[in-house]
Amino acid sequence: MSPAIVQEHNHFLIVDKPAGWLVHPTRPDGTFTLIDWLRDQYPDEFLSLVSRLDRETSGLLLVARGKENASLFGKMQQRREIHKSYLALVHGRPPDSGLIDQPLDRLGKHQPSQIYMRQAVIPGTYPAQTEFKTLATRTHPQFGEISLVEATPKTGRLHQIRAHFEHLGFPVVNDKIYGQPDQIFLDYIDKDIINEPKMARHSLHS
Repeated sequence: MSPAIVQEHNHFLIVDKPAGWLVHPTRPDGTFTLIDWLRDQYPDEFLSLVSRLDRETSGLLLVARGKENASLFGKMQQRREIHKSYLALVHGRPPDSGLIDQPLDRLGKHQPSQIYMRQAVIPGTYPAQTEFKTLATRTHPQFGEISLVEATPKTGRLHQIRAHFEHLGFPVVNDKIYGQPDQIFLDYIDKDIINEPKMARHSLHS
C-alpha cells in the first residue's frame, strides 16, 4: 500500500501513511521512505515533516511546504499548539480515562537491554504525559480481553504511548517491543522472519 495525499493546502499537506513505511531514512541503505515519496510528488518544493510516526504505525502526518512554514509549524509545536491523538488496541481493560504522568528514557542507559531503542519509565528522567480515554472493551478469541483507547500525548517522547501503556500493564496489541520478551523483536528484525505474514504490526493508528 502506498501513501496518499488527503489534503493539499498552500502551506501544508496532510499525508496518510500506511503501516510499514519509514518516514525518513534511519540508515544509509537506500530504503525508500515517505519523505522520498513526497519529494517525488513535489520535486520542486522544500518539504518538512512536522509530525512523525513509527514504521508500524499508520495514520495522518502534517507536512510543511516551504522553509517559512516549516519554521512556523516548528514554533507552534514548541508552544504545544499542535495536538495529536491516536487510536490503539491494548490488552486488558484500562480505566475509563486518565493521565499517565511518568518520565521516560532509553532503558539501555540505565540497565542492560538487548533492544537499543526500548524506552521505559525511569524516575527522574524526561517528563512524559499521555491522556487517554477507553472507548470500548471486547473479548477477542486470540487475545482475550482487549480495549480500544484514544491516547493524546501531551509530550513527544519516543514510543511514548507504547511505553506508557506497557507501564500501566496494558501493552498495545501485537507490539513486538513492549509487553513482550526481547527475543520477539530480535526475531522480527531477522530478514528471514520480517516478511512472514504471521508477524502482524502493532495496533496503533494516528
